[in-house]
Amino acid sequence: MNEYEPVSIRDTAKGIALRAGILSIVGLVVFAWVFSLAAKMASGIVKLLAGLALLTIGGGVVTWEVKKAQRRLEDRRSRPPA
Repeated sequence: MNEYEPVSIRDTAKGIALRAGILSIVGLVVFAWVFSLAAKMASGIVKLLAGLALLTIGGGVVTWEVKKAQRRLEDRRSRPPA
């Protein structure tokens, strides 16, 4: 039952090629999945940074307008009534 049969180089090459092909396909699928996750994460980070930038700019404009209004009110109070 356990007779020794020599393995040909062709059989060995086919086995290696089959395993290399399977590993290549699995590697490609895994790489695509990881790249997809990284792209989604980068997209989220860019959206977050854009939102923070807009909030910062809006906050600066609002602060500037409030300070301008406060100065106008102080100028009116400091002038003597005419």
